[in-house]
Amino acid sequence: MNEDERCYTFADVGLRGDRPFRVCTTHWDSVGQNVPAGDDPLAPAHGSRVLELYAQDLKGREPVPLHGHEFHEFVFVRQVRDNAHVTPSGRRMLRRGDVIILPPGARHGFDPMIGLQKTDLFLQPQWLSDELRLLWREGGLVQSLLATSLFELHVPAGLWHIHLPEEGIAACEAELDCIIGEARRSHPSLALFSGCFLKLLSIIDRCHDQSRDAALPVFDPRVWTIAARIEEAIERGDEPDPEQLAKETAVSRRTLDRLFRATTGASLGEYYRMRRIQHGARMLMDQHASIKEVAHRLNFADTAHFVRLFRDRMGETPGQYRRRQAAARANPPMPGLDLTDPTRRAASGD
Repeated sequence: MNEDERCYTFADVGLRGDRPFRVCTTHWDSVGQNVPAGDDPLAPAHGSRVLELYAQDLKGREPVPLHGHEFHEFVFVRQVRDNAHVTPSGRRMLRRGDVIILPPGARHGFDPMIGLQKTDLFLQPQWLSDELRLLWREGGLVQSLLATSLFELHVPAGLWHIHLPEEGIAACEAELDCIIGEARRSHPSLALFSGCFLKLLSIIDRCHDQSRDAALPVFDPRVWTIAARIEEAIERGDEPDPEQLAKETAVSRRTLDRLFRATTGASLGEYYRMRRIQHGARMLMDQHASIKEVAHRLNFADTAHFVRLFRDRMGETPGQYRRRQAAARANPPMPGLDLTDPTRRAASGD
């Protein structure tokens, strides 16, 4: 990513351990003004910088430039007027009913914004992988999303661009309205959100066969068996037994390694170490567990070993990662910015 391209963080959209999702509807009217929809970012006691970023970064008729983010983003297009979704590979005109799914690190933008109404759903990757593991035998979109999080697979930004028929649009909008209503609560229910979110995925997945996009990748079921056993080992505080995995999947140890690497890009040992760090990141969202306790629960020899491996993979120490999570909680709205109108700048601004 070029230095002049913004990369949005968890704190930018208000994601944190006890609130792993955010939802925001934006509507740019005929003269290029953002019409607030009154959903999650305006909820009391849950200040988010997302509206401030729209107000600061987008002026009048300017497009949303290419940018990246460290979270999953689902974009539901609700109204359009000659708007395009922009990725490094080109432009694609938008239609009402388009759903764009972007994994962490994907770069995209919109041009122009005038007349575009969309609802953005932001999700923490760690929460998504834990939630979807319950459904990893489902196949289709659920499995592909899970593979992106679990295996850290690279997905081109424009791969998951799906168009819904009118009945699919209506079904998705009903679930989105439920999520928006729950998000306005001071203590939203993750159980209710999870139910609505999984229904959204099912609706999108069923519509995918009618989309003009390429088919989703198909994964060997043996890979999921191996991944499931590795998860069980991590949760027990053990190490996986490669010989037992080979026996369970009825292949030789060498074939097992080759099969797993071909799908995930990692050896069994590399994947085990990666997932332990991913689990650690999820546990660190709990502000009550000490870093030492997290390291112990993940069967690290000592805290220093955990800190070193975490820094090597995540680019920051567990303490720095946790402080960034806490920043999302403590981040106050910009002084002087009227959050009832995201286009209104601070009194001292432009």
